[in-house]
Amino acid sequence: MLEEIATVMKSQSDGVWLKTQSVSSCNSCQANNDCGTGVVAKALTPRENLFFVKSQLQLLEGQKVKIAVSEQHLLSAAALLYLLPLFCLIAVAALLSRLQLAETAVVLGSLTALLAGFVVARFFTGPATAQEQIEILAILPELAVQHVRITD
Repeated sequence: MLEEIATVMKSQSDGVWLKTQSVSSCNSCQANNDCGTGVVAKALTPRENLFFVKSQLQLLEGQKVKIAVSEQHLLSAAALLYLLPLFCLIAVAALLSRLQLAETAVVLGSLTALLAGFVVARFFTGPATAQEQIEILAILPELAVQHVRITD
């Protein structure tokens, strides 16, 4: 199980809206400002992820919870999302090339198949599927730290 800490944003009768922070290893590198990968990661990676999880727990806004998703679900979703569109692109490109169509038709058909593969993968790995795979493991206790000044 892969675990993450999430913050409750809103509680509803059938579940809760949770927010997680994206963590990137690019911030720890010394070449952080000069690295092209780091710049792209900062620009394109969302900082916060907001999603709904079905739960019967009565949670309050601002509470921290530990959530988990199984590695098997994550790997199968990633394989479907990456491999299905790629397979569609290659299969249609091979088929259209075998039919000896013009190169423009092969490229357009292949790109259309790639897009269709992404749509189908999105349908099978949509938000409803993800909600069922995420479970709330624990409600984390709130720690209150007080600053006490001791004088002599």
